[in-house]
Amino acid sequence: MLCLAGLALSGSACSAQNERPTATTTAATEAGADPFAGDWGFSTRCSKGHYVGITFKREGDLYMGSWTDGSDLSGSDGKFEGHVRGKKLEYDACSEVAQNGGYEVCPKFTRKVGYFEREGEHLVWYQQYSKVIDRYLTLSRQPRFQAAPLDPAETCAGE
Repeated sequence: MLCLAGLALSGSACSAQNERPTATTTAATEAGADPFAGDWGFSTRCSKGHYVGITFKREGDLYMGSWTDGSDLSGSDGKFEGHVRGKKLEYDACSEVAQNGGYEVCPKFTRKVGYFEREGEHLVWYQQYSKVIDRYLTLSRQPRFQAAPLDPAETCAGE
């Protein structure tokens, strides 16, 4: 819950509190050896803000990670587990707190709820809604222990 309070006050994702990749994982990611491991983020000031932080680490063929997803008003966080199939990192997810219609509460995981796919330098997050998987967000590499940077040229339609 402290993460959510910090999220609302700072306007940034709380992923700095989550477990981070090891030096080995970070070095492999920086060398381009692993397309998914590391820290990823998304930020916008539009529509009461939206801030997302994701961290993935790899152990063998299993990816494990954490996520935060919120606005200036509220948010949630949880964990991922998944495997690469083709060019997609397919994942199961859980939430740290119960949500109406959301993921199972950790440590129990909701199975096969989406996937991640690289698009150039970015990571695209696809989530399942009902029986359809839709593109949710495009994330960028995030500096370690920092919130995803806001785009200074961002304009918000209708605001």
